[in-house]
Amino acid sequence: MIYTEVFKRLGIKVEFRNYPSKRASIEANDGNVDGEFARPYKYADEYPNLIRVEEILDSVNMSAFTAQDSIPPLKGWDSLKGTDYKVEYRRGFMTTASNLSKVVRRENLSDITELVQGLKKLVSGRTDLFVDEELSILTLLQTPEFKDSKIRLAGIMEPFLTYPYVHKRHTSLAPQMAEVIKAMKTEGLIEQYRMAVDKEFGVVRK
Repeated sequence: MIYTEVFKRLGIKVEFRNYPSKRASIEANDGNVDGEFARPYKYADEYPNLIRVEEILDSVNMSAFTAQDSIPPLKGWDSLKGTDYKVEYRRGFMTTASNLSKVVRRENLSDITELVQGLKKLVSGRTDLFVDEELSILTLLQTPEFKDSKIRLAGIMEPFLTYPYVHKRHTSLAPQMAEVIKAMKTEGLIEQYRMAVDKEFGVVRK
């Protein structure tokens, strides 16, 4: 909803495409699509053909989820040090991969392409922890497939701010998008959209 309104105000027709995280990065960096919705501040360090829109879109948590009662509350990447947990994350999240590789043994670390796959492996006991963007997981946990599962939030690994990115051929568009997003924040419109999504999926932000 946010981007539909942003581009409507800019008078630009927009088409949304859904890709796995890693492929989305490649498609955007190669210029096959025109940008990405929400990525961390240093995202362009890894994908230099992308230009950051200098207006914060959201603050999100990268969090660990588990289906095991025996795993205690976790807080921060360092809480995984010295553990023997089998940990998985979604391919394409470079910062997550880097942070996990510092605290999880290589043989216990794996990646997957799709969120649903990560949750299924938690349910089956093939992994102990799945680390991903918190709201995305909480939303999935409200669906019939996972609503009655034992999957729960184990802890926040790191909060981070997200920004829109556009391909460098659209450099001139970045400041225009920033101004529109800023105006929408002032109007309270972005917060209204967030609340509507949370209500639809039964998500409670803490």
